[in-house]
Amino acid sequence: MAIKLDATLTSKGQFTLPAEIRQALGLRPGDRLGFELTDDNELKVEAKRRRSIRELRATLPPLTLGRPLRQQDIDDAITEAMNEQEERVRSGR
Repeated sequence: MAIKLDATLTSKGQFTLPAEIRQALGLRPGDRLGFELTDDNELKVEAKRRRSIRELRATLPPLTLGRPLRQQDIDDAITEAMNEQEERVRSGR
């Protein structure tokens, strides 16, 4: 199903994506579009839907601990992340 519509660029460099295209792509407020300009000056646009936490959870692998997550596991992960961040700040990265 090909859809071909025009949109007008404003003086601020913005345009409104036509409703028919938004509906066809299932886009909602907060979703993003990715742009790629090829060497042939062809513009490619990719819809990047913002997904809910429930949708994202389905894509995550199961926990690999082999046991229920404990508070100590969470505390250890936070401590490790904070140490890594502190090391990056100190090294100027």
